[in-house]
Amino acid sequence: MAVYKQFNTNEVVVSPFKANKRFRFEGSQITASDAQIEYYQSQQGRYLSGSYDTGFNTMQDGVTVFNSIKQLYYSNYLTSSWGDPMVTASFRSGGTGPQQQNLGRDTIVGNITGPRFENFLQSSLVQDRKFAQFSASSAPIGFAGTDTGVSQSITVAYDSTVDTLNLAFPVGNFPDLGSVGIDDTYVLNNVTWDGTLSQSPFQSIYSPLITGATIVANDTNLTKTAGPGTGGTINGQPLTEFTYNGTGVGATIDITWAANIVTQITIGLPGDNYKAGDIITITAAQLNAVQGIFTFAGSTTFTILQSDLTSTIDTVNANLLAPEGVNPQVDTDKRGLTLKNNNTINFITAGGAGNIILNYLQAPKGPSVISIPSMLYGEAIQPSSFRFEYTSSLNYTKSIVDDDGQGNLIVTQSKADGTPFFSGSVGQIFYSQGIAVITGPDSGSLREFAYNVGYKNNINPNIVSSSLSYSSSITIDENQYKCTVRDSEFTYTTNPSALGVPGVLTTKPGQLFSSFNAGNLIGLNASQTFTVQPKTLLGTTNASTYYVFKDQFKESIGQQYRIELRTAGDERLEFVGFNGFKNGSRNALGQSQFNSTGSATGIAQAFCDAVNSVNGLNGEISCSLFTTNVTNDSVHLIQSQAGEIGNTQIKYADSFNLLTNQDANYQPNPSRGQQYFGNALLGQATYNVNGVDTFAGTKGAILNITTDSAAPNANIISIEVSQSLADNNTIPPTISETFGGKNYSVGDKLEIAGTDLGGSGTGFINLVEADVDKSENTQIYHDFCTGSLFTPYVTTVGLYNDSNDLVCVGKLPRPLPISLSTDTTFMINFDTN
Repeated sequence: MAVYKQFNTNEVVVSPFKANKRFRFEGSQITASDAQIEYYQSQQGRYLSGSYDTGFNTMQDGVTVFNSIKQLYYSNYLTSSWGDPMVTASFRSGGTGPQQQNLGRDTIVGNITGPRFENFLQSSLVQDRKFAQFSASSAPIGFAGTDTGVSQSITVAYDSTVDTLNLAFPVGNFPDLGSVGIDDTYVLNNVTWDGTLSQSPFQSIYSPLITGATIVANDTNLTKTAGPGTGGTINGQPLTEFTYNGTGVGATIDITWAANIVTQITIGLPGDNYKAGDIITITAAQLNAVQGIFTFAGSTTFTILQSDLTSTIDTVNANLLAPEGVNPQVDTDKRGLTLKNNNTINFITAGGAGNIILNYLQAPKGPSVISIPSMLYGEAIQPSSFRFEYTSSLNYTKSIVDDDGQGNLIVTQSKADGTPFFSGSVGQIFYSQGIAVITGPDSGSLREFAYNVGYKNNINPNIVSSSLSYSSSITIDENQYKCTVRDSEFTYTTNPSALGVPGVLTTKPGQLFSSFNAGNLIGLNASQTFTVQPKTLLGTTNASTYYVFKDQFKESIGQQYRIELRTAGDERLEFVGFNGFKNGSRNALGQSQFNSTGSATGIAQAFCDAVNSVNGLNGEISCSLFTTNVTNDSVHLIQSQAGEIGNTQIKYADSFNLLTNQDANYQPNPSRGQQYFGNALLGQATYNVNGVDTFAGTKGAILNITTDSAAPNANIISIEVSQSLADNNTIPPTISETFGGKNYSVGDKLEIAGTDLGGSGTGFINLVEADVDKSENTQIYHDFCTGSLFTPYVTTVGLYNDSNDLVCVGKLPRPLPISLSTDTTFMINFDTN
């Protein structure tokens, strides 16, 4: 057993110190699974699942890496390497009404939000972060950052138009992208029609008008009322002079009338952005305003038809196609190109045969990223300790990258012959996250080195040309505890093996029988002495009981159930029924509520949920559903470490009705139900609502129980502690010994099972003070630890926190006796982060 001593403040010393460790990885050592260092090649462009794998152990998608570093580290550097302009907004008042009321016309001019993520600035120095080269908001194909001019094309035959959103390729003639070197680093840029333009299946919804096209008037309401002749034309009138409901611009029209009725308009200049269904309205007032010879009356409308438009085009950009991927085949039924739902382009049936050319551009790469796990750098990478070396396999430029202690990566580059030719900033390192980002620009392929060395299961031999070194940083707290044991302070033991046996059953004749309760024992064998080992019910570990609920059909119960449970630690909590489903919620009176409406199963489950909830009894009393039949349902409660308080009455307030079989459902004064935390003896004809705690275990006593010869049932007439036990393996075949058990206490309850006496039922012995041999119940040390030379030995020192949790253990190399005459001081030192 243990002995304890409280530390004083002056006996505890905590001294923090910084510890640094240097790491260096060369070549393929970086890719080892126990290193967990990753080289990531970020990738601009659209996310395509599985297209841009990067990393050695923890694989990532290059596009997500690019977007992550942009948001985390460069969201303030998207337009300039020295930082973006400060985000500001201006308030513009909308004025007030005649009574100075706000008219709701106030506006905010300018952006009102800044970058969402901190950029983890390493110092107060101005940062030169060359990320703007990868664009301010997105990474369109062809933008700066890599050789985005690399392109490939492939031609495939056109088959048919499935519908306005789908084109088909001939069966067996799908485009073989790999044959022309198009891999997953390429993205589709556009598709073009390789044939006569008038036969193109690509139709633009918004198009120029056809010069010379004639649009007939929808009615005869616009007429000439004065002027020479009965027919004529007004030429070259801008369409903007008249009423038009579309978005087209730039067209001119000639207006023609015959027999004094305006009959048609003819397109002069084609303009742009017109579509079928647009309506042009010409009124007499508009015509009279643009010329002075004729006079008109009325108005008419003209509707633009598809035949009036130059709608066929030869190119469709890839951003209008779905999916925005490498392979244009999207469906085995369609076998070709699919348009996104849009109001710009349709597919129409082509007038003749032709080919479609798929044009691809290589997606631009972003910066390379070096990720070092925290297990290898601790709290942070030590500033001025990072070095990365890399030799390009393209031009054999050797690059040595060091951090300047302020978060910047400075490169020194030399040619293949060793001649230095460049030095400058090529990226940033973020010490506390173990992240280094190489943005370039430079001449040593640093920005794309992660792509050049490869990724998991596809590593390029170029990996051997790189090395990485840095110092980790971690704070270690050295804790020292000085524990002084005064002379003779701990010269005793609490080990139970040093104490005499406590609590045995008395051997006084007739004493145990005087505390005996026959209970419901019946059918015992007569005139016989039985050797019985009783079960200890009270005072061991767990107690359990059952509560029975009866089906309430459609009646509302409300607070008919109101229960107080008491734990072994004497915590008391009331549970009340209510009409609702927030089981375990606390009401204003501090009671835990459960839904007590509906079926027996529902009520029982709600009660279980309330007991087991955070507002329940913290597991000291746990509850589970115990189904019996359709109309009656039960809950099984278990009280851990119940001890003597296990049989404390569970109190029922007000009209708590357990609704057992012998009760009517709605008595004016229902029964009180169970009075003890006990077993309801489920399965019998009726429910015994005054059950007792059910415990498991025995304390080792053996009793001789004698019955009489009374008829028809025998009675117990004597209960004594056994003095002998039959043992056929010894001669003589008995053992002379008193079997009074051990560890018995006043208040324990012993169960006598009727099956051990030839009958049924149970009886009980409730131990009183006279039943326990007190001479054996005193805490007396054995002789070996009462002499003047007794000295305990120390073998282990443990440190506990304020919650009595063991936080560390120190083992002495050999047992150390505690001195009887001098102080003994223990110095405990251990390190923590």
